[in-house]
Amino acid sequence: MKVLIASFIASFLLLLSITAAGSISMTATQNSYLSSDQVWTFWGSLEVEDIETLAAYNDSGLIEFKQSWSKGNLDDIQWQYYIMYFKSYLYYFQIHLREIGEKVGFKGAFLIQCWVNCSSSLNDIKSFTYRVAKDGEDLVSYNVVEQVWVAGNTPYSQDVQRIMQKDRVTSMSINNILINRGLPLALTYSTAGKEAYSRKIQPQVYITRKSDVSETEVICMVTGFYPKPINVSLWKENKMEDVMSTGALPNGDGTYQLTVLTTINMAEEQSVYCQVEHSSLKEPLIVHLDEIHHTPIGLVLGITVAVIVCVIGLSCFMKLYKKHRRYTFITGLTMD
Repeated sequence: MKVLIASFIASFLLLLSITAAGSISMTATQNSYLSSDQVWTFWGSLEVEDIETLAAYNDSGLIEFKQSWSKGNLDDIQWQYYIMYFKSYLYYFQIHLREIGEKVGFKGAFLIQCWVNCSSSLNDIKSFTYRVAKDGEDLVSYNVVEQVWVAGNTPYSQDVQRIMQKDRVTSMSINNILINRGLPLALTYSTAGKEAYSRKIQPQVYITRKSDVSETEVICMVTGFYPKPINVSLWKENKMEDVMSTGALPNGDGTYQLTVLTTINMAEEQSVYCQVEHSSLKEPLIVHLDEIHHTPIGLVLGITVAVIVCVIGLSCFMKLYKKHRRYTFITGLTMD
């Protein structure tokens, strides 16, 4: 039974999260919630390059396609096979989870989240991971290279890690399916929706500063880029600085933005630059602090002030115009 459980777990999660040939990435979140009255609820989603393609809710038959090409890459027979696999996976996953929960003492209601990351190339085997979280905290993860389970940071992690480490059948099944089935499935999905998720939009980079008495806060804003993965860093004299980051946030037009900041001494301002690495760029983009740039913030403020002035001016003009119209109507006089 453990072999079946492991096969269903790894095979289905592999379907949901694959990185293919360095050109596309698939990510999925699988959520299984057990209520205090022992009722299971399931929901999950699949994204291809940040485009939601698939969503599933509760009953394994309730699967919604967000993009037409998300089903188009599988024929009806293949898709029916995965539907059957999906139903079986949920059934055995819940049984397996109950067994582990009873052994380690899970109490009350709880949420289990699962992620799998896989590459289409065995040269990138270090990226092959299987990770499980309980109530938002890492429970255990599987290291494919060393073929060991690693404990997370929950009170149950050590016990779950010991149980999974002894379960060699499950470990070998997950390891085998991730490596031996990942490549053909990745190649199958790599052709679906290619035009939609292959677009690349270069980022716009703005660097500015906010000075204090003895220190300067350097801010680098990167906006308008797609796809989402990006690396932004601040450097001082060819040494990377520790920064605070907002993380990639969505813009209203389908692109993303990210802001990082650090604090330096005023005398060192001229040696600071922002470096951006993104798939749309052939080489890293570097913007120095001493270069002249119009920050988006200043631009927005300028536009805002201009709009306010225009609105006030237009309002005053309309009032005078209305007064004039009333005067000419009563007296019968005209402007001329």
